[in-house]
Amino acid sequence: MVRRGLAVLLGAALGFVGLAGVASPAQALPTPSGYSITGVDVSYFQGPSLDWAAVARGGAKFAYIRVSEQDGRAVSHNNPDPFYATNYAGARANGLYTGAYHRARPDLSSGKQQADVLLGFAPYVSDGRSLPPMLDIEWPRTEWGLNDCYNMTPAQLVAWIRDFVTEIAVRTGRQAMIYTNTNWWNPCTASSQSFAANPLFIANYSQNPPPLPAGWSSFTVWQHAAGTPIPGSDFSTPDLDVFKGDQAALARLLGGPATSLLATVNNRYVTAENAGASALIANRTVIGPWEQFDQIDVGGGFVAFRARVNGRYVTAENAGASPLIANRTAVGSWEKFRISTNADGTVSLLANANNRYVTAEKAGALPLIANRTAIGSWEKFRVVTPPVLVNLLANVNLRYVTAENGGTSALIANRTVIGPSEQFDQIDVGGGFVAFRARINGRYVTAENAGASPLIANRTAVGSWEKFRISTNADGTVSLLANANNRYVTAEKAGALPLIANRTAIGSWEKFLRLTS
Repeated sequence: MVRRGLAVLLGAALGFVGLAGVASPAQALPTPSGYSITGVDVSYFQGPSLDWAAVARGGAKFAYIRVSEQDGRAVSHNNPDPFYATNYAGARANGLYTGAYHRARPDLSSGKQQADVLLGFAPYVSDGRSLPPMLDIEWPRTEWGLNDCYNMTPAQLVAWIRDFVTEIAVRTGRQAMIYTNTNWWNPCTASSQSFAANPLFIANYSQNPPPLPAGWSSFTVWQHAAGTPIPGSDFSTPDLDVFKGDQAALARLLGGPATSLLATVNNRYVTAENAGASALIANRTVIGPWEQFDQIDVGGGFVAFRARVNGRYVTAENAGASPLIANRTAVGSWEKFRISTNADGTVSLLANANNRYVTAEKAGALPLIANRTAIGSWEKFRVVTPPVLVNLLANVNLRYVTAENGGTSALIANRTVIGPSEQFDQIDVGGGFVAFRARINGRYVTAENAGASPLIANRTAVGSWEKFRISTNADGTVSLLANANNRYVTAEKAGALPLIANRTAIGSWEKFLRLTS
Protein backbone atom coordinates (compact mmCIF):
# COMPACT_ATOMS: atom_id res chain seq x y z
CA MET A 1 0.00 0.00 0.00
CA VAL A 2 1.27 3.42 -0.85
CA ARG A 3 1.17 6.23 1.67
CA ARG A 4 1.89 9.91 1.77
CA GLY A 5 2.22 12.66 4.36
CA LEU A 6 2.65 11.57 7.96
CA ALA A 7 2.64 7.89 7.03
CA VAL A 8 5.60 8.43 4.70
CA LEU A 9 7.44 10.46 7.32
CA LEU A 10 6.98 7.67 9.81
CA GLY A 11 7.99 5.12 7.18
CA ALA A 12 11.16 7.04 6.42
CA ALA A 13 12.16 6.66 10.05
CA LEU A 14 11.98 2.91 9.41
CA GLY A 15 14.27 3.11 6.39
CA PHE A 16 11.32 3.14 4.00
CA VAL A 17 10.68 5.81 1.39
CA GLY A 18 7.34 4.75 -0.05
CA LEU A 19 6.40 1.58 -1.86
CA ALA A 20 6.60 3.29 -5.22
CA GLY A 21 10.36 3.24 -4.69
CA VAL A 22 11.85 1.21 -1.86
CA ALA A 23 15.29 2.33 -0.74
CA SER A 24 16.75 -0.12 1.75
CA PRO A 25 14.67 -2.55 3.81
CA ALA A 26 13.81 -1.51 7.33
CA GLN A 27 15.06 -3.45 10.29
CA ALA A 28 12.56 -6.01 11.51
CA LEU A 29 10.43 -4.54 14.27
CA PRO A 30 8.95 -6.41 17.22
CA THR A 31 5.24 -7.12 17.24
CA PRO A 32 3.40 -4.60 19.44
CA SER A 33 2.61 -6.16 22.79
CA GLY A 34 -0.81 -7.67 23.40
CA TYR A 35 -1.46 -8.99 19.87
CA SER A 36 -1.14 -12.72 19.35
CA ILE A 37 -2.32 -12.91 15.72
CA THR A 38 -0.05 -11.43 13.11
CA GLY A 39 -0.23 -10.99 9.35
CA VAL A 40 1.21 -9.17 6.34
CA ASP A 41 0.01 -7.14 3.40
CA VAL A 42 1.70 -7.10 0.01
CA SER A 43 1.42 -5.76 -3.52
CA TYR A 44 3.36 -5.39 -6.74
CA PHE A 45 5.90 -3.25 -4.93
CA GLN A 46 7.19 -6.22 -2.91
CA GLY A 47 8.20 -7.87 -6.20
CA PRO A 48 7.56 -11.35 -7.62
CA SER A 49 9.69 -13.42 -5.26
CA LEU A 50 8.03 -13.29 -1.87
CA ASP A 51 9.09 -16.21 0.31
CA TRP A 52 5.71 -17.27 1.67
CA ALA A 53 7.17 -20.24 3.51
CA ALA A 54 9.36 -17.82 5.48
CA VAL A 55 6.37 -15.57 6.11
CA ALA A 56 4.47 -18.56 7.54
CA ARG A 57 7.46 -19.69 9.60
CA GLY A 58 7.59 -16.20 11.04
CA GLY A 59 4.12 -16.75 12.52
CA ALA A 60 1.91 -14.83 10.09
CA LYS A 61 -1.65 -16.14 9.99
CA PHE A 62 -3.17 -13.89 7.34
CA ALA A 63 -2.28 -11.81 4.30
CA TYR A 64 -4.02 -9.00 2.45
CA ILE A 65 -2.89 -8.97 -1.18
CA ARG A 66 -3.39 -6.15 -3.66
CA VAL A 67 -5.42 -7.29 -6.64
CA SER A 68 -6.15 -4.07 -8.52
CA GLU A 69 -5.96 -0.30 -8.63
CA GLN A 70 -7.17 2.63 -10.69
CA ASP A 71 -3.99 4.38 -11.70
CA GLY A 72 -4.91 6.24 -14.88
CA ARG A 73 -2.23 4.60 -17.00
CA ALA A 74 -4.64 2.51 -19.05
CA VAL A 75 -7.65 3.60 -21.04
CA SER A 76 -9.93 1.53 -18.83
CA HIS A 77 -8.05 2.64 -15.67
CA ASN A 78 -8.39 -0.94 -14.45
CA ASN A 79 -4.89 -2.05 -13.53
CA PRO A 80 -4.58 -5.60 -12.17
CA ASP A 81 -1.67 -6.35 -9.87
CA PRO A 82 0.57 -8.68 -11.92
CA PHE A 83 1.67 -10.66 -8.86
CA TYR A 84 -1.73 -11.19 -7.25
CA ALA A 85 -2.22 -14.76 -8.47
CA THR A 86 1.31 -15.78 -7.46
CA ASN A 87 1.01 -14.19 -4.04
CA TYR A 88 -2.44 -15.67 -3.45
CA ALA A 89 -1.26 -19.16 -4.36
CA GLY A 90 1.86 -18.83 -2.20
CA ALA A 91 -0.04 -17.56 0.83
CA ARG A 92 -2.71 -20.26 0.57
CA ALA A 93 -0.17 -23.04 0.02
CA ASN A 94 1.50 -22.05 3.27
CA GLY A 95 -1.69 -22.00 5.31
CA LEU A 96 -2.37 -18.26 5.50
CA TYR A 97 -5.86 -16.79 5.39
CA THR A 98 -6.11 -14.33 2.53
CA GLY A 99 -7.97 -11.18 1.57
CA ALA A 100 -7.91 -9.12 -1.62
CA TYR A 101 -7.71 -5.34 -1.71
CA HIS A 102 -8.20 -2.56 -4.26
CA ARG A 103 -6.22 0.69 -4.33
CA ALA A 104 -8.75 3.44 -5.02
CA ARG A 105 -8.69 6.33 -7.48
CA PRO A 106 -12.04 7.97 -6.67
CA ASP A 107 -11.43 10.77 -9.17
CA LEU A 108 -11.55 8.35 -12.13
CA SER A 109 -14.73 6.30 -11.80
CA SER A 110 -17.51 5.45 -9.36
CA GLY A 111 -17.13 3.44 -6.18
CA LYS A 112 -19.45 0.78 -7.57
CA GLN A 113 -17.35 0.43 -10.71
CA GLN A 114 -14.15 0.02 -8.74
CA ALA A 115 -15.74 -2.47 -6.34
CA ASP A 116 -16.74 -4.46 -9.40
CA VAL A 117 -13.13 -4.29 -10.64
CA LEU A 118 -11.94 -5.82 -7.36
CA LEU A 119 -14.51 -8.61 -7.43
CA GLY A 120 -13.93 -9.17 -11.13
CA PHE A 121 -10.25 -9.91 -10.62
CA ALA A 122 -10.69 -11.66 -7.25
CA PRO A 123 -14.22 -13.04 -6.73
CA TYR A 124 -15.01 -13.43 -3.05
CA VAL A 125 -15.60 -17.00 -1.87
CA SER A 126 -17.20 -17.71 1.49
CA ASP A 127 -14.91 -20.62 2.32
CA GLY A 128 -13.86 -19.91 5.90
CA ARG A 129 -10.36 -18.94 4.72
CA SER A 130 -11.08 -15.63 2.99
CA LEU A 131 -11.04 -12.21 4.65
CA PRO A 132 -13.54 -9.56 3.52
CA PRO A 133 -12.64 -7.60 0.37
CA MET A 134 -10.84 -4.39 1.28
CA LEU A 135 -10.83 -0.80 0.05
CA ASP A 136 -7.47 0.99 0.26
CA ILE A 137 -8.33 4.71 0.43
CA GLU A 138 -5.47 7.05 1.35
CA TRP A 139 -3.15 9.74 -0.05
CA PRO A 140 -2.75 9.78 -3.83
CA ARG A 141 0.65 9.15 -5.31
CA THR A 142 2.61 12.28 -6.10
CA GLU A 143 2.81 11.46 -9.81
CA TRP A 144 -0.97 11.50 -10.10
CA GLY A 145 -0.91 15.29 -9.80
CA LEU A 146 -3.80 15.51 -7.34
CA ASN A 147 -4.22 17.18 -3.99
CA ASP A 148 -4.43 15.03 -0.86
CA CYS A 149 -8.18 14.54 -1.31
CA TYR A 150 -8.15 13.68 -5.04
CA ASN A 151 -9.44 17.17 -5.91
CA MET A 152 -12.76 16.10 -4.42
CA THR A 153 -14.91 17.55 -1.64
CA PRO A 154 -15.53 15.61 1.57
CA ALA A 155 -19.14 15.04 0.50
CA GLN A 156 -18.00 13.61 -2.82
CA LEU A 157 -15.49 11.30 -1.17
CA VAL A 158 -17.99 10.06 1.41
CA ALA A 159 -20.51 9.33 -1.36
CA TRP A 160 -17.82 7.49 -3.34
CA ILE A 161 -16.78 5.33 -0.37
CA ARG A 162 -20.40 4.54 0.39
CA ASP A 163 -20.91 3.50 -3.24
CA PHE A 164 -17.93 1.13 -3.00
CA VAL A 165 -18.75 -0.54 0.32
CA THR A 166 -22.44 -0.90 -0.57
CA GLU A 167 -21.56 -2.75 -3.77
CA ILE A 168 -19.26 -5.10 -1.86
CA ALA A 169 -21.99 -5.81 0.70
CA VAL A 170 -24.63 -6.41 -1.97
CA ARG A 171 -22.47 -8.75 -4.01
CA THR A 172 -20.75 -10.68 -1.22
CA GLY A 173 -22.89 -10.40 1.89
CA ARG A 174 -19.82 -9.04 3.70
CA GLN A 175 -18.87 -5.62 5.00
CA ALA A 176 -15.83 -4.29 3.15
CA MET A 177 -12.72 -3.72 5.22
CA ILE A 178 -11.49 -0.12 4.93
CA TYR A 179 -7.76 0.62 4.97
CA THR A 180 -6.91 4.22 5.75
CA ASN A 181 -4.92 6.58 7.94
CA THR A 182 -6.42 8.99 10.46
CA ASN A 183 -4.43 11.91 9.10
CA TRP A 184 -5.95 11.37 5.66
CA TRP A 185 -9.45 10.33 6.68
CA ASN A 186 -10.42 13.15 9.00
CA PRO A 187 -9.56 16.12 6.73
CA CYS A 188 -10.59 14.47 3.47
CA THR A 189 -13.96 13.13 4.65
CA ALA A 190 -14.65 15.99 7.09
CA SER A 191 -14.34 13.43 9.90
CA SER A 192 -17.18 11.30 8.54
CA GLN A 193 -18.60 8.80 11.04
CA SER A 194 -20.70 7.00 8.43
CA PHE A 195 -18.54 3.90 8.12
CA ALA A 196 -18.08 2.82 11.72
CA ALA A 197 -19.83 -0.48 10.93
CA ASN A 198 -17.09 -1.40 8.44
CA PRO A 199 -14.05 -3.19 9.91
CA LEU A 200 -11.08 -0.83 10.01
CA PHE A 201 -7.54 -1.56 8.82
CA ILE A 202 -5.53 1.31 10.28
CA ALA A 203 -2.06 2.36 9.12
CA ASN A 204 0.24 3.76 11.79
CA TYR A 205 3.92 2.85 12.02
CA SER A 206 4.66 2.68 15.71
CA GLN A 207 4.61 0.37 18.70
CA ASN A 208 1.64 2.10 20.33
CA PRO A 209 -2.05 1.72 19.44
CA PRO A 210 -2.87 4.35 16.83
CA PRO A 211 -5.33 7.23 17.04
CA LEU A 212 -8.49 6.26 15.18
CA PRO A 213 -10.34 8.01 12.37
CA ALA A 214 -13.66 9.65 13.16
CA GLY A 215 -16.49 7.23 13.84
CA TRP A 216 -14.51 4.13 14.75
CA SER A 217 -14.17 3.05 18.36
CA SER A 218 -11.68 0.29 17.54
CA PHE A 219 -9.68 -1.19 14.69
CA THR A 220 -9.69 -4.72 13.31
CA VAL A 221 -6.22 -4.80 11.78
CA TRP A 222 -3.27 -2.47 12.49
CA GLN A 223 -0.43 -2.05 10.01
CA HIS A 224 2.42 -1.21 12.36
CA ALA A 225 5.45 -1.44 10.05
CA ALA A 226 6.13 -1.12 6.32
CA GLY A 227 8.59 -2.86 4.03
CA THR A 228 10.01 -5.00 6.80
CA PRO A 229 12.25 -8.01 6.11
CA ILE A 230 11.20 -11.47 7.21
CA PRO A 231 14.02 -13.28 9.04
CA GLY A 232 15.40 -16.16 7.03
CA SER A 233 14.36 -14.77 3.67
CA ASP A 234 16.32 -12.75 1.11
CA PHE A 235 13.18 -11.67 -0.74
CA SER A 236 10.31 -10.94 1.61
CA THR A 237 9.75 -7.37 2.80
CA PRO A 238 6.00 -7.13 3.38
CA ASP A 239 4.13 -4.68 5.56
CA LEU A 240 3.50 -6.09 9.02
CA ASP A 241 0.07 -6.24 10.63
CA VAL A 242 -1.63 -7.39 13.80
CA PHE A 243 -5.22 -8.51 14.30
CA LYS A 244 -7.12 -7.13 17.27
CA GLY A 245 -8.89 -10.11 18.78
CA ASP A 246 -8.58 -13.78 19.53
CA GLN A 247 -8.93 -16.86 17.34
CA ALA A 248 -12.71 -16.85 17.72
CA ALA A 249 -12.90 -13.23 16.52
CA LEU A 250 -10.71 -14.07 13.53
CA ALA A 251 -12.95 -17.03 12.70
CA ARG A 252 -16.00 -14.75 12.77
CA LEU A 253 -14.28 -12.31 10.42
CA LEU A 254 -13.43 -15.14 8.04
CA GLY A 255 -17.07 -16.21 7.92
CA GLY A 256 -18.09 -19.04 5.61
CA PRO A 257 -21.03 -21.42 5.82
CA ALA A 258 -21.31 -23.34 9.07
CA THR A 259 -21.72 -27.09 9.46
CA SER A 260 -23.38 -29.07 12.22
CA LEU A 261 -23.03 -32.80 12.82
CA LEU A 262 -25.96 -34.94 13.98
CA ALA A 263 -25.09 -38.33 15.47
CA THR A 264 -27.58 -40.79 14.03
CA VAL A 265 -27.26 -43.17 16.98
CA ASN A 266 -29.05 -40.77 19.35
CA ASN A 267 -30.27 -38.00 17.04
CA ARG A 268 -28.23 -35.42 18.97
CA TYR A 269 -25.99 -32.64 17.66
CA VAL A 270 -22.26 -32.64 18.29
CA THR A 271 -21.26 -29.75 20.55
CA ALA A 272 -17.94 -28.15 21.48
CA GLU A 273 -18.81 -28.52 25.15
CA ASN A 274 -18.17 -25.62 27.52
CA ALA A 275 -17.47 -23.29 24.60
CA GLY A 276 -14.71 -25.63 23.44
CA ALA A 277 -13.02 -26.11 26.80
CA SER A 278 -14.32 -29.70 27.06
CA ALA A 279 -14.38 -32.58 24.58
CA LEU A 280 -16.84 -32.83 21.71
CA ILE A 281 -19.95 -34.80 22.58
CA ALA A 282 -23.23 -35.54 20.78
CA ASN A 283 -25.82 -34.45 23.34
CA ARG A 284 -27.67 -31.39 22.00
CA THR A 285 -31.21 -31.29 20.62
CA VAL A 286 -30.91 -27.88 18.95
CA ILE A 287 -28.19 -25.97 17.13
CA GLY A 288 -26.62 -23.05 18.94
CA PRO A 289 -23.17 -21.41 18.66
CA TRP A 290 -21.41 -24.39 20.31
CA GLU A 291 -22.84 -26.77 17.69
CA GLN A 292 -21.50 -24.95 14.63
CA PHE A 293 -18.24 -25.66 12.84
CA ASP A 294 -16.43 -24.39 9.78
CA GLN A 295 -15.54 -27.31 7.53
CA ILE A 296 -12.33 -26.30 5.76
CA ASP A 297 -10.64 -28.06 2.85
CA VAL A 298 -6.98 -28.45 3.83
CA GLY A 299 -5.86 -30.36 0.75
CA GLY A 300 -4.99 -33.97 0.01
CA GLY A 301 -8.58 -35.07 0.45
CA PHE A 302 -8.66 -33.91 4.07
CA VAL A 303 -10.84 -31.40 5.90
CA ALA A 304 -10.48 -29.66 9.23
CA PHE A 305 -13.29 -28.57 11.56
CA ARG A 306 -13.01 -25.20 13.29
CA ALA A 307 -15.41 -24.56 16.17
CA ARG A 308 -17.21 -21.26 15.71
CA VAL A 309 -17.53 -20.71 19.44
CA ASN A 310 -13.78 -20.33 20.01
CA GLY A 311 -12.17 -20.32 16.57
CA ARG A 312 -10.07 -23.40 17.40
CA TYR A 313 -9.58 -26.53 15.28
CA VAL A 314 -10.85 -29.92 16.36
CA THR A 315 -8.04 -32.35 17.08
CA ALA A 316 -7.89 -36.10 17.61
CA GLU A 317 -6.02 -35.50 20.84
CA ASN A 318 -2.97 -37.61 21.69
CA ALA A 319 -2.93 -39.12 18.18
CA GLY A 320 -6.50 -40.29 18.74
CA ALA A 321 -6.00 -41.84 22.16
CA SER A 322 -8.01 -39.04 23.82
CA PRO A 323 -11.40 -37.57 22.86
CA LEU A 324 -11.81 -34.99 20.14
CA ILE A 325 -11.55 -31.41 21.38
CA ALA A 326 -11.51 -27.99 19.70
CA ASN A 327 -8.33 -26.49 21.11
CA ARG A 328 -5.82 -26.04 18.27
CA THR A 329 -4.88 -22.76 16.60
CA ALA A 330 -3.44 -24.40 13.47
CA VAL A 331 -3.95 -27.54 11.40
CA GLY A 332 -1.43 -30.35 11.81
CA SER A 333 -1.71 -34.09 11.27
CA TRP A 334 -4.04 -34.64 14.25
CA GLU A 335 -6.48 -31.98 12.98
CA LYS A 336 -7.12 -33.61 9.60
CA PHE A 337 -10.06 -35.87 8.81
CA ARG A 338 -11.32 -37.71 5.75
CA ILE A 339 -15.07 -37.72 5.12
CA SER A 340 -16.54 -41.02 3.93
CA THR A 341 -20.08 -41.00 2.54
CA ASN A 342 -22.03 -44.12 3.46
CA ALA A 343 -24.65 -45.89 1.36
CA ASP A 344 -27.47 -44.52 3.55
CA GLY A 345 -26.38 -40.91 3.00
CA THR A 346 -24.69 -40.52 6.38
CA VAL A 347 -21.01 -39.66 6.71
CA SER A 348 -18.18 -41.01 8.81
CA LEU A 349 -14.98 -39.27 9.83
CA LEU A 350 -11.61 -40.99 9.50
CA ALA A 351 -8.92 -39.33 11.62
CA ASN A 352 -5.56 -38.81 9.94
CA ALA A 353 -3.94 -39.05 13.38
CA ASN A 354 -4.41 -42.83 13.65
CA ASN A 355 -6.53 -43.90 10.65
CA ARG A 356 -9.46 -44.71 12.95
CA TYR A 357 -13.09 -43.67 12.63
CA VAL A 358 -14.67 -41.15 14.97
CA THR A 359 -17.36 -42.65 17.18
CA ALA A 360 -20.09 -41.21 19.39
CA GLU A 361 -18.88 -43.39 22.23
CA LYS A 362 -21.46 -45.35 24.24
CA ALA A 363 -24.19 -44.30 21.79
CA GLY A 364 -23.41 -40.63 22.48
CA ALA A 365 -23.23 -40.84 26.27
CA LEU A 366 -19.46 -40.27 26.17
CA PRO A 367 -17.35 -37.83 24.11
CA LEU A 368 -16.40 -38.40 20.49
CA ILE A 369 -13.15 -40.30 20.02
CA ALA A 370 -11.32 -41.70 16.99
CA ASN A 371 -10.82 -45.35 17.95
CA ARG A 372 -12.86 -47.51 15.56
CA THR A 373 -11.53 -49.61 12.71
CA ALA A 374 -14.92 -50.08 11.06
CA ILE A 375 -18.15 -48.15 10.62
CA GLY A 376 -21.15 -49.09 12.72
CA SER A 377 -24.15 -47.12 13.96
CA TRP A 378 -22.10 -45.09 16.46
CA GLU A 379 -19.74 -43.90 13.68
CA LYS A 380 -22.43 -42.37 11.47
CA PHE A 381 -23.33 -38.68 11.34
CA ARG A 382 -25.50 -36.44 9.23
CA VAL A 383 -24.21 -33.11 8.00
CA VAL A 384 -26.79 -30.45 8.83
CA THR A 385 -26.76 -26.85 7.62
CA PRO A 386 -27.64 -24.50 10.49
CA PRO A 387 -30.05 -21.61 9.92
CA VAL A 388 -28.50 -18.73 8.03
CA LEU A 389 -26.94 -16.22 10.43
CA VAL A 390 -27.70 -12.70 9.23
CA ASN A 391 -27.00 -9.15 10.26
CA LEU A 392 -29.26 -6.39 8.98
CA LEU A 393 -27.64 -3.06 8.20
CA ALA A 394 -30.01 -0.14 7.68
CA ASN A 395 -29.11 1.52 4.40
CA VAL A 396 -30.22 4.93 5.62
CA ASN A 397 -27.60 5.23 8.39
CA LEU A 398 -25.29 2.23 7.89
CA ARG A 399 -26.02 0.95 11.38
CA TYR A 400 -26.79 -2.61 12.44
CA VAL A 401 -30.21 -3.64 13.66
CA THR A 402 -30.02 -4.75 17.28
CA ALA A 403 -32.38 -6.60 19.61
CA GLU A 404 -32.01 -3.83 22.16
CA ASN A 405 -31.42 -4.68 25.83
CA GLY A 406 -31.00 -8.38 25.23
CA GLY A 407 -34.25 -8.50 23.28
CA THR A 408 -36.44 -6.92 25.95
CA SER A 409 -36.71 -3.67 23.96
CA ALA A 410 -37.69 -3.05 20.37
CA LEU A 411 -35.37 -3.59 17.42
CA ILE A 412 -33.49 -0.46 16.39
CA ALA A 413 -30.73 0.26 13.84
CA ASN A 414 -28.10 1.99 15.97
CA ARG A 415 -25.06 -0.29 16.29
CA THR A 416 -21.67 0.02 14.62
CA VAL A 417 -20.31 -3.37 15.68
CA ILE A 418 -21.76 -6.87 15.66
CA GLY A 419 -22.31 -8.75 18.89
CA PRO A 420 -24.89 -11.36 19.93
CA SER A 421 -27.65 -8.72 20.01
CA GLU A 422 -27.08 -7.96 16.31
CA GLN A 423 -27.21 -11.59 15.16
CA PHE A 424 -30.34 -13.26 13.86
CA ASP A 425 -31.06 -16.74 12.50
CA GLN A 426 -33.06 -16.44 9.29
CA ILE A 427 -35.39 -19.44 9.14
CA ASP A 428 -37.45 -20.55 6.15
CA VAL A 429 -40.99 -21.06 7.44
CA GLY A 430 -42.61 -21.93 4.11
CA GLY A 431 -44.90 -20.16 1.72
CA GLY A 432 -42.17 -17.71 0.71
CA PHE A 433 -41.87 -16.40 4.27
CA VAL A 434 -38.96 -16.29 6.71
CA ALA A 435 -38.72 -15.70 10.43
CA PHE A 436 -35.89 -14.02 12.32
CA ARG A 437 -34.74 -15.49 15.63
CA ALA A 438 -32.54 -13.25 17.79
CA ARG A 439 -29.38 -15.00 18.93
CA ILE A 440 -29.27 -12.98 22.14
CA ASN A 441 -32.42 -14.57 23.60
CA GLY A 442 -33.54 -17.27 21.16
CA ARG A 443 -36.87 -15.48 20.57
CA TYR A 444 -38.56 -14.74 17.26
CA VAL A 445 -39.01 -11.21 15.96
CA THR A 446 -42.65 -10.16 15.79
CA ALA A 447 -44.47 -7.24 14.19
CA GLU A 448 -46.09 -6.51 17.53
CA ASN A 449 -49.82 -5.75 17.70
CA ALA A 450 -50.27 -6.76 14.06
CA GLY A 451 -47.65 -4.17 13.08
CA ALA A 452 -49.05 -1.26 15.10
CA SER A 453 -46.13 -1.47 17.56
CA PRO A 454 -42.37 -1.72 16.87
CA LEU A 455 -40.68 -5.00 16.02
CA ILE A 456 -39.42 -6.91 19.06
CA ALA A 457 -37.81 -10.33 19.59
CA ASN A 458 -40.08 -11.86 22.23
CA ARG A 459 -41.91 -14.82 20.70
CA THR A 460 -41.19 -18.50 21.36
CA ALA A 461 -42.98 -19.74 18.24
CA VAL A 462 -43.76 -18.52 14.73
CA GLY A 463 -47.26 -17.29 14.05
CA SER A 464 -48.65 -14.87 11.48
CA TRP A 465 -47.05 -11.79 13.08
CA GLU A 466 -43.59 -13.44 13.02
CA LYS A 467 -43.49 -14.01 9.26
CA PHE A 468 -41.80 -11.70 6.77
CA ARG A 469 -41.30 -11.70 3.03
CA ILE A 470 -37.91 -10.57 1.71
CA SER A 471 -37.99 -8.34 -1.37
CA THR A 472 -34.76 -7.72 -3.25
CA ASN A 473 -34.53 -4.20 -4.66
CA ALA A 474 -32.88 -3.14 -7.91
CA ASP A 475 -29.85 -1.78 -6.04
CA GLY A 476 -29.27 -5.10 -4.24
CA THR A 477 -30.67 -4.00 -0.89
CA VAL A 478 -33.59 -5.88 0.65
CA SER A 479 -36.86 -4.81 2.21
CA LEU A 480 -39.00 -6.75 4.68
CA LEU A 481 -42.74 -7.06 4.17
CA ALA A 482 -44.54 -8.04 7.36
CA ASN A 483 -47.20 -10.72 6.99
CA ALA A 484 -49.01 -9.19 9.98
CA ASN A 485 -50.28 -6.17 8.03
CA ASN A 486 -48.68 -6.33 4.57
CA ARG A 487 -46.56 -3.24 5.36
CA TYR A 488 -42.84 -2.71 4.91
CA VAL A 489 -40.48 -2.50 7.87
CA THR A 490 -38.87 0.92 8.24
CA ALA A 491 -35.93 2.25 10.23
CA GLU A 492 -38.14 5.01 11.55
CA LYS A 493 -36.79 8.59 11.49
CA ALA A 494 -33.70 7.45 9.57
CA GLY A 495 -32.87 4.95 12.32
CA ALA A 496 -33.38 7.25 15.30
CA LEU A 497 -36.52 5.33 16.33
CA PRO A 498 -37.25 1.56 16.48
CA LEU A 499 -38.10 -0.55 13.47
CA ILE A 500 -41.80 -0.75 12.71
CA ALA A 501 -43.84 -2.26 9.87
CA ASN A 502 -45.97 0.70 8.76
CA ARG A 503 -44.94 1.65 5.21
CA THR A 504 -46.87 0.95 2.03
CA ALA A 505 -43.93 1.67 -0.29
CA ILE A 506 -40.16 1.31 -0.26
CA GLY A 507 -38.02 4.39 0.29
CA SER A 508 -34.54 4.87 1.73
CA TRP A 509 -35.67 4.07 5.30
CA GLU A 510 -37.12 0.73 4.19
CA LYS A 511 -33.90 -0.63 2.66
CA PHE A 512 -31.46 -2.93 4.43
CA LEU A 513 -28.24 -4.68 3.57
CA ARG A 514 -28.55 -8.35 4.47
CA LEU A 515 -25.12 -9.57 5.54
CA THR A 516 -24.64 -13.29 5.93
CA SER A 517 -21.39 -13.54 7.87
